[in-house]
Amino acid sequence: MVTKNINIHVVVRHITPINETHMSVCFERPAGFEYESGDWIDLNFLDGNPKGGTTYSLSSSPTESLLAITFKRGISPFKQRLQSLLPGDEMSISQFGNDYGFHLKEHRSSVLIAGGIGIAPFRSMLKEMVDTDNKNHVQLIYMNKEIVYVFAEEIDLWQKQLSNLVVEYIDTKHLNRKKRQKLLTEVIEKNAHHYFIAGPEGMVEATGHVLIDTMGISPKNIRIDSFGGY
Repeated sequence: MVTKNINIHVVVRHITPINETHMSVCFERPAGFEYESGDWIDLNFLDGNPKGGTTYSLSSSPTESLLAITFKRGISPFKQRLQSLLPGDEMSISQFGNDYGFHLKEHRSSVLIAGGIGIAPFRSMLKEMVDTDNKNHVQLIYMNKEIVYVFAEEIDLWQKQLSNLVVEYIDTKHLNRKKRQKLLTEVIEKNAHHYFIAGPEGMVEATGHVLIDTMGISPKNIRIDSFGGY
C-alpha cells in the first residue's frame, strides 16, 4: 500500500557517516507516523528539489523512535544536497509505503538477498524481528564488492540473538557473473516461502534470473526492490 499526496515535515536529528562511501540520515519521527519494515519514502526539500532520485528505503525499523535512510554517496544534485544536511534541517515526505509486497509475512520462511546498499530495507526487517522476538526462519545473503559490509556489526549480533536467522556474506569483487550465479545457487535455500531481492538494477535482474531460470522458483514468490544509481 502506498500513501500519496501528503506533506509530512521531518527534522534531521543527526547524520551518521558509515564509511567513505555510505551514510545514514536520521530524522525525528513525526507523531503518529506508522509504517512497515521494507517501506520507502519520497523525500523533498522545502524550497524545491534539485535533479536526482527522491525515493529512499527506510533502514529504520517501525520499532525505533527515529526514521533513518541509508545510502551510497552519489553525484546527483539531490544526493549532494542530501549529503550536506545538518541537524535541525527540515525536509518533507510526499509519499511512502510499498507497492511490491516487500514485507516479511508471518509464519513464512524468507530468503533476503542484498546487493550493496540493498541491505537498507533488510536492516529494517531484521531489527523488527529482534525487537518483536519473531520466530520466522530467515536467510540473509549479503553480496558486496567493497571491504565494509554496512550494518555487519548489528547483523552479526542479531544472528546470535535469533536462532532462526542465517547470514551469508559473499565478496563479489573478484567473481564474474557465472561464478556469482553458481555460488548463489549453492547457498540460497531452495524451499523458502518467499524470496526478496534488493540492490542495484543489474544485480536485481541477474539474481531474479538465477531464482527463476536456474532454481525454478516461482515468480509469484519473489519480491524486488531495485535501487537507482543516482
